[in-house]
Amino acid sequence: MGLNACNMTKLRRLWRSERLDRMSNENKADIEANLEVIREYLVGQFKGFEITEKQDRPRSYSFTVTKSSDERYQVKVSWPQLSDHSHTPESTKRRLVTDDVAGRMKGQSQGEYFSWGKR
Repeated sequence: MGLNACNMTKLRRLWRSERLDRMSNENKADIEANLEVIREYLVGQFKGFEITEKQDRPRSYSFTVTKSSDERYQVKVSWPQLSDHSHTPESTKRRLVTDDVAGRMKGQSQGEYFSWGKR
């Protein structure tokens, strides 16, 4: 039983679709791992603050830490920072510290975001 051109094309599309689904699932896992690292960092740096999150895909992912109406800080993480395979959870954790994300968040005027990551 041979494959004609139409069947070969269908098989290629199916294979490509399955491969993209696998890549998408792997990418989701990478993104979620990086988000978890950022959450843990913010919890450690902003003890007693409530953390809220907002996704603005494909541009950014935002975290807001709030203690009171007078004390609120925000960081906007670029989507490439989260989704790039070279940004492992370990490297993200290191960069949060070396880039002093919490300090830079606190340095922004109330209501303004600190933008972190490559664009």
